[in-house]
Amino acid sequence: MENTSSEKISEALRLLEEAATQKKDELKSVMSDKYMHLKKVIVETEGGLVKSLTDARKYAVETAAHAKEVSIEKVKEVAGDVDQHVHRNPWAYIGGTAVVGLLLGYILGRNRK
Repeated sequence: MENTSSEKISEALRLLEEAATQKKDELKSVMSDKYMHLKKVIVETEGGLVKSLTDARKYAVETAAHAKEVSIEKVKEVAGDVDQHVHRNPWAYIGGTAVVGLLLGYILGRNRK
């Protein structure tokens, strides 16, 4: 009786081991397929990301060049306006410059004790 019950237990353990091995192989296959799918998605996303970054860089360079051109034009315009104002009323600008010079001289020339 003991022999048959131990044989039955051994047989049950063997069957469980076979089932576990089979399930393990199935899990490996499923994981491998999922991993390949994930890898494919990552590769596709990487290509799109590289293109997006390239486009963004190109747009940033174009925008910076345009901003530089606009700022140069604006500075020239402001400089021309200031030049016209100075020629129309030079004494106000001479006085303003003198006041700024005196203030800077006072601030920088004070004794710092």
